[in-house]
Amino acid sequence: MATEMTVRAPRGLARSFDAAVLIEEWREDMRSRVEAGEMARDTAITYGRGMAKFWTWFQGQDAYKSVGPRAIRSWFAHMRNSGHKPNGIATHYAGVRAFFAWAVAERGLAYNPCATVKGKGGGKCHKRDPLSDAEVLRVLAQPDTSTPAGKRARAMLCLMVYTGVRTIEVQRARVGDLRSNGKLKLYAHGKGHDEADEAVYLVHPDVVDAMYDWLAVHPRGDDLDAPLFCGLGNRNRGGALTTSWIRYMVKDLYCQAGIRDPRKTTDSLRHALVTNLIRHKVPAVKIMTVTRHKSLDTILTYAHELDRDTDPAEAYVDYANGGA
Repeated sequence: MATEMTVRAPRGLARSFDAAVLIEEWREDMRSRVEAGEMARDTAITYGRGMAKFWTWFQGQDAYKSVGPRAIRSWFAHMRNSGHKPNGIATHYAGVRAFFAWAVAERGLAYNPCATVKGKGGGKCHKRDPLSDAEVLRVLAQPDTSTPAGKRARAMLCLMVYTGVRTIEVQRARVGDLRSNGKLKLYAHGKGHDEADEAVYLVHPDVVDAMYDWLAVHPRGDDLDAPLFCGLGNRNRGGALTTSWIRYMVKDLYCQAGIRDPRKTTDSLRHALVTNLIRHKVPAVKIMTVTRHKSLDTILTYAHELDRDTDPAEAYVDYANGGA
């Protein structure tokens, strides 16, 4: 016996609705998608936070009776005037776009007010500069590898400069995420992922040696669930490090190496890897297998910045040999 299917009328056309109810339905839908493995939990949290910020602001506005492009652009202006950075604005807006796209797709609304609002982020230029090859080597030389702390620091640095893993992936890594079947691999807990399911290959001798040297003194090296990089002090021995502590450690090593440029941060290690691969003529698609970027445009941005630094068009200006 066939099951009857009914389709409800769009709420935006057929009847009025309680916005709070619709937003909660969206949150519930995201929760079910997280449980089904279709969406990362962090993504759902970020989207929900962005929509909550917009809706709180909108409820305090008397100038707008309905949500439209003008209201969203006014929200952008409000955030800019409040000191929000472009990337932060783009992150909040991602939640608003996700909500209205869902609402239209689920026939909750008949119109998507985000359709004509671009909501650009921080532009195509990176906010952090890569380390030069010489700077990478200077930083790698700083840890005192005669101590467990120095072995840990060098292993973390080598992992970042030879594989391009992100700070959050270093922090999330567990001992059991390291596997070897001929080649040493780390299954990274990637950006927007709930599980450690992105293979990163540790093939350069420096990173292989540094990782094994650290594992030899890891206080919980036999525990597969232990943090790969853990605390060594009395208060947090064997416990997880924080991303803030990792960034502080890297910045301190920069200072020891004489690198004081504020535009060079932990992210600069990842940028150094990408620019190094580009200089060595590695195809962009192959670089994406290392960085795990989803868009080729991201790699092309690195290539453009490198070309501007190494071969600027301005260097070819020659008025003496021009035409009459």
